[in-house]
Amino acid sequence: MKTATRSPWVLSVRTAAQPRQDCQSSRHEADLNAPSLHRWNDFLVLPENRLAVRAVRSLCRAVEAGKRLPANPLVLHGCPGTGKSHLLAALTTQLARSPQGFSIRTVASGDLARTSEDDGADTQNCDVLALEDVQHLDSHWVAVVCAWLDQRLARRQATIVTAHAGPARLTELPRRFTSRLASGLVVQLQPLSVASRRLIVAEAAKEKNLSLTADALDWLAAQAGGGGVRLALGLLQNVALAARRFPGPLGQAEVERIVAESGLPTSSQPDVSRIVKTVAEAFGISHQQILGTSRLPGVVRSRQVAMYLARELTTLSLPRLGAAFGRDHSTVLHACRKVEQAMGCNAALAQLIRELRSRLQ
Repeated sequence: MKTATRSPWVLSVRTAAQPRQDCQSSRHEADLNAPSLHRWNDFLVLPENRLAVRAVRSLCRAVEAGKRLPANPLVLHGCPGTGKSHLLAALTTQLARSPQGFSIRTVASGDLARTSEDDGADTQNCDVLALEDVQHLDSHWVAVVCAWLDQRLARRQATIVTAHAGPARLTELPRRFTSRLASGLVVQLQPLSVASRRLIVAEAAKEKNLSLTADALDWLAAQAGGGGVRLALGLLQNVALAARRFPGPLGQAEVERIVAESGLPTSSQPDVSRIVKTVAEAFGISHQQILGTSRLPGVVRSRQVAMYLARELTTLSLPRLGAAFGRDHSTVLHACRKVEQAMGCNAALAQLIRELRSRLQ
């Protein structure tokens, strides 16, 4: 069983015994748009993960009460660094407190090949199974895991699955497996906003007794790693190790200097190839199709989205963008206008583009 440790996803919250204060009188105007500060078992609840927390807590209550599960399996998906593993740790913490003594197993899909026969039996029969990062599931294990899912469903044993994308986008996995995932409840942890990343970085700095100025926190929070917070926390760790050399609170200049000396990469402008690859994965096609001549509607739409994002996220001129896609500048301009029009009447497309933008920034 994976044990939960205190993580930077922690902030203090108001308890039931504390009086509620009027928001207008207790908050500065600049803080009104900041995420609310709540937690569940040391997991910071943010706007981007609130639905996932609600789903996990609902499943947890059902397990504790011995009632019918609200969904099985529960599929949590989101880009790396959005908190999927931390949320599973919070669930483990909650169930570990129960006097019933639930058996809980958290297993990385990529490690199943090293699972012994006894471990496999324990994994199959535990009360709660958390199978992480199923996008790394080896093809030889697909049939085994499908059998586990079927048996656990029949026995009403809770299963939680995490992945970097929803079942429909796990195109590298067989349909017989992804269809089982789709039959449960699928919840996304959205890419973290800068405001949410700032809260996490600020709390991590407090835990390290590291004093940072507001501009230093802003700079670290802006270092996005595919919509998650891992990059910012990794940079913070290096800043903490070098902080003794600097008296007083560290400002942005000192933080940037430490990071530069460490040689670690920071967020940078994505190149066109990365944008094309990311869009291709989201649409379930190859990057060669986006850069090719296919006129299939799905390919054309993905190509237009890639052009739209490339114009938004890079400083390349229209002619250079056209050359990158093997087209002229007028084609890129037309694609951007088409996507802007489509986003106005297609909420699903607008949401997908927001997710892709966050992942690429």
